[in-house]
Amino acid sequence: MKLINKKEIEKPKETYNLHIKQDHNYIANDAVVANCHQAKADVLKQLLTGPFASIPLRFGLTGTVPKDDWAYAALKASIGPVSRRLGAAELQDKGVLAECQVNVIQLEDNVVYNDYQSELKFLTSNSERMDYLAKMISNIKDSGNTLVLVDRIKAGDMLLERLGDECVFVSGSTKSKMRQETYADVQTADGKVIVATYGVASVGINIPRIFNLVLVEPGKSFVRVIQSIGRGIRKAEDKEHVEIWDIASTAKFSKRHLTERKKFYNEARYPFTIKKMKY
Repeated sequence: MKLINKKEIEKPKETYNLHIKQDHNYIANDAVVANCHQAKADVLKQLLTGPFASIPLRFGLTGTVPKDDWAYAALKASIGPVSRRLGAAELQDKGVLAECQVNVIQLEDNVVYNDYQSELKFLTSNSERMDYLAKMISNIKDSGNTLVLVDRIKAGDMLLERLGDECVFVSGSTKSKMRQETYADVQTADGKVIVATYGVASVGINIPRIFNLVLVEPGKSFVRVIQSIGRGIRKAEDKEHVEIWDIASTAKFSKRHLTERKKFYNEARYPFTIKKMKY
């Protein structure tokens, strides 16, 4: 190690060593990136390949190593190659994660759109469809706390309107303190419904006492789908199993996206069933 600067102090001064109890860490010159699948983002990529390029020790942790070649290449350039894989199914077998069952509900929608965004707008804002989802969620929550993830603010507002006092809606505009209070309530509450956007709740939050997870049109992103399921398979003292509800459609793009998600479920060894339903 090269000495850069030396300064003599005439009088003794108090120094402080801040650390987490029973978790001392004196490793220097290293970089640790949690949820490192996000290291492909421009800011992190620029830091890891720029000012931090000379750091010799790099550790990245994620539940979703990107499948796209370009995304994996960006991750490898920033942190390094994958050195160890431990699948969720293996952790479930060891009793570390909760068991799960994916229930795919494919609603019959006789609509045709030329692009995905137009189709998605219909699927997440049609009044009759949202009425059906609200009734379904109201029944599901009787078996335990339920987290509902939606793609659009409009969908969250419509579910909040229909579920009333049974529901809390969390989005990007929700203040951090309010989010934390909402998540904390789940630790002691029963039958609570949290509706949240994928953007704020599909990654990073820790709310183990979720017994039902409802994914409304989750799309075909491997990271989004698997990370979202990760919110549900965390264990709690009174939880060994989570029911996952994948809400899809017979419409063109939704149907294609479901085909991709089935591949993800098979790869992760998540058991699933599919039911077509009219509303």
